[in-house]
Amino acid sequence: MDNRDSGLFAFLLGAVVGAAAALLYAPKTGKETRAHLKKLTEDFVEDAGEVGTDLKEKGKKFVAESKTKVSEFVEKGKARYSKAFKKQAPAVEEEVAPVEEKSEDLIQE
Repeated sequence: MDNRDSGLFAFLLGAVVGAAAALLYAPKTGKETRAHLKKLTEDFVEDAGEVGTDLKEKGKKFVAESKTKVSEFVEKGKARYSKAFKKQAPAVEEEVAPVEEKSEDLIQE
């Protein structure tokens, strides 16, 4: 959870605690208090839904960015391997050629 998410959570928690304190000290009838509680609950559920949607979108974005970075890393690795292989191929062929010749000679004997 980054600082913005922590701040949003702290704000929502503060709003709930503040609302509870206001209810305890507000001179309202039971019917008014219940209506107010219902409204607060609806607002809280709506805000929580928005936070959940926001986190879901951030998660999707993170996954997409991670896939891109991993793909780029893999492609760079393939390119480096290919370059190194091509660079070493002549040296390997020089080392293998005498061994091949000796093998063919041994097989023909």
